[in-house]
Parts: sequence; C-alpha cells; structure tokens
Amino acid sequence: MSYSSYNKQRGSGLMIVLFVIVVMGLMAMVMTKIGTSSQTMTTKEVLGTRAWFTAHSANEVVLTKLFPLGKPLGSEPTACKTYSAEDIANTMPRFQTGCKVEKIQCTTKQIQIAGKSPITEYRLESTATCGSNDVAMTRTQEVWAKGLE
Repeated sequence: MSYSSYNKQRGSGLMIVLFVIVVMGLMAMVMTKIGTSSQTMTTKEVLGTRAWFTAHSANEVVLTKLFPLGKPLGSEPTACKTYSAEDIANTMPRFQTGCKVEKIQCTTKQIQIAGKSPITEYRLESTATCGSNDVAMTRTQEVWAKGLE
C-alpha cells in the first residue's frame, strides 16, 4: 500500500492556519498595548498642562494681593505668607473639576541698595494637582517679584 504525496501532507493546512491565528493574535495584543500606552501618555500630558496652569493661576491670585490696583508702585507685604488649606479654599477661585491647589508659599527678602531705601523681594511657589486616584499629575511653579517702593 503506497501513500500518495497528498496523503503525506494531510493536516499541514491546519498548522499554517494555527500559525497565522497565533501571529495575528500576538499582533493584535501588541497594537492594543500601544494604543493604551498612547492614550495614557496623552492623558498625563493634558493633566500636567492643566496642573501647570492651575499653579500659575494661584501665583497670579497671590500677586494681585501683593500688588493691589490702588497702589501702583507699592506692595502689601502682609499678604505674603504660607497659605493653609483653608486660606487656599477662601482665596482661590473655583478651578476646573479635578484640579486642586495643594500649596501656596510666599517668602520675602529685603534687598539693600547703597543710598536707597530697601526693596522687598517676593518669592512665590505654588503646587497644583490635577487628575484622579488612577492618573494624577502635580506641577510646581515659582515666581519672583519685587516692590518698587
């Protein structure tokens, strides 16, 4: 009894189909992982930008307290302090949902220039966080200013 070459090759098509299914499945898993990674990176980028602008806004709010509109060349040194969580809640306007100002710190330093009255230098540092428990980004921003009294 002799087998033809066709009988010897029975089942080889099944092996090729299985190989293609496995390879295509692996490629689909890799593409899904790449897509998920890209979405997470975009989310982090957006949240980081929102946190950066929230920290910037916190510094601007404190700057308006340090340099009120009624005193064009003067400053209000008593407004420079480290703000507590209550102060931040009372001082800051309502921000975007999911963003929170964590810290606002203001410090002063007197600069003495020969023959002139001392100048007050202010250093503001604010920290803001945007996001949720799963993905959250924190940004800190620093601003330096000085009074012209």
